[in-house]
Amino acid sequence: MKIMMFALAALFVYAQSDAIGKVETTFDKKTNFTELHTYSWSGGARAYNDEAHRLVVAAFEKEMTALGFKQVASGADVTLSYYNITSTDIDLKKLDEATKTGGATPTKMRARMMVVMRAPKSRNELWTAITREYVEPDQLAATVQRVADRLFATYPTKKPR
Repeated sequence: MKIMMFALAALFVYAQSDAIGKVETTFDKKTNFTELHTYSWSGGARAYNDEAHRLVVAAFEKEMTALGFKQVASGADVTLSYYNITSTDIDLKKLDEATKTGGATPTKMRARMMVVMRAPKSRNELWTAITREYVEPDQLAATVQRVADRLFATYPTKKPR
């Protein structure tokens, strides 16, 4: 529970300072990532929207498979979690005009996505990647895949693009 609270607090702090699309990543330099082959899901802060959750899990599982991992029910080399926070930004420049004309409040949905890979027994973080992205509801699947691509491009065994 403490880990989840820390991760959520970190997401709130980071959400104010990072640029859209920028990925911040850390990894344990002592870990030999080439020796890791299996994973299982473990907790996190899932998307509130069921469709978004399904898309995130599918995109992350696709990325893990591309890295050579196999998902197992128990006894995995690592655990994988994701944390998602969604907020709404108001376009203050357009708000006055919308108020005068009686139009809808000009808003944009913003999501903060973080993937965390941990050692199962110690729960030590082995790799984390976090980014922020604007989300158009009618382009949800494309946005989730784009974010997953960016996050997993920072995995320690991947060569920079």
